[in-house]
Amino acid sequence: MLVRIFTYLIGGDRSPEIQNMACTNKGFYARITSHEDIKNKVFEYIKILARPMVLYQHDHPIHWTPVYVGGKSSRYDSQMEGQLMTSVTAPILDRRNHTTKTANLLGIVGTDVSVEEIQKLVPPYKLGVNGYSFIVDNNGRVLYHPDLRPLPGNANYEETLKPRYMSVDLSEVELAEYDGPAHPFNNSLLLDLRHDMIDQKEGETVFAVKIHYDNMKRVIIRKHNYFYKSIERTPFSLGLALPEGYGMYELLAEQEIKHSIINVTEYFKGNKWKIHPDWVYCEYNAGSEKWFSTPEERVLHFLTRTGRPGWKWMSLRPKSRSSQHKQASKPDKDSYYCDKTLVQSLVLDALVTDGFDKRGGNGMRKEDNQKNRTSSLMTEIYIESPNADKWAVFGPVLKSS
Repeated sequence: MLVRIFTYLIGGDRSPEIQNMACTNKGFYARITSHEDIKNKVFEYIKILARPMVLYQHDHPIHWTPVYVGGKSSRYDSQMEGQLMTSVTAPILDRRNHTTKTANLLGIVGTDVSVEEIQKLVPPYKLGVNGYSFIVDNNGRVLYHPDLRPLPGNANYEETLKPRYMSVDLSEVELAEYDGPAHPFNNSLLLDLRHDMIDQKEGETVFAVKIHYDNMKRVIIRKHNYFYKSIERTPFSLGLALPEGYGMYELLAEQEIKHSIINVTEYFKGNKWKIHPDWVYCEYNAGSEKWFSTPEERVLHFLTRTGRPGWKWMSLRPKSRSSQHKQASKPDKDSYYCDKTLVQSLVLDALVTDGFDKRGGNGMRKEDNQKNRTSSLMTEIYIESPNADKWAVFGPVLKSS
């Protein structure tokens, strides 16, 4: 095994022996005569160690950091607190054709990536109410997980969260049912899952875990099916957790917008409706100057666009360019993502519930009944209360009268 020796001589004296020791062992020698020279001279060893990477590797090695706190949230709340981030860096190597190859490391390029943006790549509505996704790095540390909870309101939020959240292990947020040393089966399956995700293997497993609910006041035991696979060109593995029995059936309930007789925005009049705040129906890609004050305003904007000529559904997010592309392309500020299935399901819900606020004393008008004669299954839940004589339905909101 090759051992390189790097030597540093501090002071004004010269020592040929120290210099010769470094040069004969493929290292580096530097003489430091002042405090100003320390940083520049000491870090010269990086260029030496980078030479094999420049000479023999075609692809740039990409490095991802553990999760940390930084940046601002893109949520619609007014607090705009720090959010979880990860950073990605890659070296810039000198690949110019010289008569004598220099093999220099020119520098480092990097950017910060919001974990919130990574979570959008796994639509939660496709996982079901109790299903969730999570990502683990090659050290078993969690990038995001439903139980990786930030601490808003803490005066030392960033200071206390940053070091702690860099080392949260998967075994600390997935709590396997454990009945003592005599029954270690579930815990060993959890550790096997962790090891497989660290090794970036693909597979699935099932075991029981403890799930908290009701603001962590109660705990239930539930069996989960876990599916996991590595994410290419990253140190991360993606995991999906689905309760046992999930995924056997799929409800297909959509209203084709282009076949709609009337403008679908007519179903979204007024302000007595809301969409799921964490689901991405449609959005412009990074770099767009368009801004919306609420998720509902953004959905209405795209619903209006669907009625214009030339509209195209962009239900797949664009993939990043491969390393073979020599020139970087300028991002299109008007490019967008729009989930056709989710949006058309929302339109169907709006169509079916559109007659609620038009209901008379004994029922819907005849024309409303005709309009709402669809193959959908509707269930209205009326809650009795000693303080209310009856319930009237106003849009999707129940109000006492």
